[in-house]
Amino acid sequence: MKLFEFEAKTIMGSVGIPVPKGQIVKVAEEVFNLKLEYPVVIKCQVQSGGRGKAGGVKFANNLDETYELAKKLLSLEINGIKTSSLLIEPKTDIEKELYVAVTLDRGGKCHILLGSSEGGVEIESSDSVKIIPVQSEYQPYLGRKLAQSMGLSQNKLNMVSNIINKLYFLYESYDLELAEINPLVFTKDGRILALDGKMTINDDAIDRQPFFQGWEINHLTDVSERELKAKVAGLNLVELKGEIGIICNGAGLTMATMDLVKKYGGEPANFLDVGGGADESRVKRALKLVADNPNVKIILVNILGGITACDEVAKALKVFAVENPDKKVVVRLLGNNQEKAVEIMKGTGIKSIDDLDQAVKEAVSLCSKT
Repeated sequence: MKLFEFEAKTIMGSVGIPVPKGQIVKVAEEVFNLKLEYPVVIKCQVQSGGRGKAGGVKFANNLDETYELAKKLLSLEINGIKTSSLLIEPKTDIEKELYVAVTLDRGGKCHILLGSSEGGVEIESSDSVKIIPVQSEYQPYLGRKLAQSMGLSQNKLNMVSNIINKLYFLYESYDLELAEINPLVFTKDGRILALDGKMTINDDAIDRQPFFQGWEINHLTDVSERELKAKVAGLNLVELKGEIGIICNGAGLTMATMDLVKKYGGEPANFLDVGGGADESRVKRALKLVADNPNVKIILVNILGGITACDEVAKALKVFAVENPDKKVVVRLLGNNQEKAVEIMKGTGIKSIDDLDQAVKEAVSLCSKT
């Protein structure tokens, strides 16, 4: 789950990382009720990169300019994502921009600190970025080590290393996948400020983070309506551009099934993993979500029954076949209660094929004829 900039800054401010005093507006007319010190910067709050290039950051010198810009920015879409609100902050006189972040190096199997003596757009991929691995328990000297590698010394080194240490504390405490400040700036009057912030929370850790309970629904701004419905229903759905709807249990099995569909000339319409232990109700929800996609011509169900019982899947399929006689479904069910599943599906018109390759070929063939 990605946080909006103003949320990331609020969390950073809670541990003493200096941030500008910002105010949020969702309606342009709200600016008339704000006490602002001009000039100000107005920033679209969207969960997408490239905000500045897309015109999502503007400066205003007075109230009238602020109001007119707020009206325009609140209607702006960036990479297809509508602006949810605006963050208005005092404009900062910048002496120097920096970049610092904490994230996970999956290849190195450790957390890493990143820093650069430059800030700005796409700095993450720059050769100037220094990396310090965190091989075991975090120690404050690592923040100082990163600040030194960025060419800082004396008071500026102390200021930056202190912020790096606080950023790592937040990263660890909130189960973050990314904690980033870009830019972190020295101002002309000698202060240090986090002018922008990004935070991404590990979705699998949200249940143990009471602070973020109930946040997900308001942060799924970059997904389709069906993907949003799936998330709320506890299903893992990613929509694609093909015509063969895919329902499996387990991410690995789902990916393998998608690969086979492409191998035999088809195009997956989605990735949908119903998870382990899916019951009749859960499979019904999955079938409905996939069938509601107007691009889907064929639904391919591939379930290996372990924790998930095949007869529970078959019950959902039987109901679906009755309610949607025009929908073509190809099924492969193997494992727990497989025989019961076969009996349940008799007379439904659903094609049940044990061999996965044959099941995929049949789905691709039916799709091409539809």
